[in-house]
Amino acid sequence: MTIRIWKFHVESAEESLRLDQLISLRTGLSRRKARAVLQMGGVQVARKRVRVAGRTLAAGSEVLVAHDDALGAPADRAIPVLFEDDWLLVVDKPAGMASQGTQASDQHDLTALLLRQRPGQVLALQHRLDQGTSGVLVIAKHPSAHLGSQFQARTIGKTYLARVSRPLEPVSVDLPIGRVRGSQPARYGCSGDLEEPRPARTGFRPATAEECAGLVAGFWVVAEPHSGRTHQIRVHLAHLGNPVLGDSFYHGEKSDQLWLHAWKLELEHPVTGARLALVAPPTRFLAPAGQP
Repeated sequence: MTIRIWKFHVESAEESLRLDQLISLRTGLSRRKARAVLQMGGVQVARKRVRVAGRTLAAGSEVLVAHDDALGAPADRAIPVLFEDDWLLVVDKPAGMASQGTQASDQHDLTALLLRQRPGQVLALQHRLDQGTSGVLVIAKHPSAHLGSQFQARTIGKTYLARVSRPLEPVSVDLPIGRVRGSQPARYGCSGDLEEPRPARTGFRPATAEECAGLVAGFWVVAEPHSGRTHQIRVHLAHLGNPVLGDSFYHGEKSDQLWLHAWKLELEHPVTGARLALVAPPTRFLAPAGQP
């Protein structure tokens, strides 16, 4: 994925220009490409997406344009459902798909895909997974099913499976995480010049033989985050000098995928009160047939 981002303010001499003309002038994109970026949701004015190519803007307006030249047509694929009732929809998010809209598009993400497949249904994402991460993702179908209070109270049990490059002993990392100041795209860390670092704790242990049976051979780690910071598992493993395999963003060993999976989630049903144990089998990590 190659994303180019432009951010600028409209000058007084540009107030009469159509938005597609303005974007072309400021970015060097063709008018046709500018209109395509608008339709994909890749243009924000004052931090709100706009799509009207003929719109004009007042001087001083802040414009952000994001173009990903790797985006094709929006995906249309079956998404595995792990649990569903009148209030909740729990799915197994595919790796490589954003949970919600990115700067470059609000049509290529999982939420947009589900809304196209379920027209008229209200769907509210309750948490997020990184684009390269697969696994359990919970969506509310009704306002009474929101899980914000449980996430804030940290009563939801989260278990991830990650593959790393070398053995890792059981360890708990209790270090705050914040955005690295000035990083673009946003990078996070637990040391250095950080913006608004917040407490974060993650427990790590080697996966048992039973837990990684059938998976590609390697060093597998079970991670249990006790907070919900952006990139938390990836940042804490990088801090330990043993980043997730394929996580080039945090200096992980090169691979064709990010070896991180949201394996299990335990929560109290927000309406019925039943305890739900949700599991997404790590099928994308299974060893090919015939391999040990």
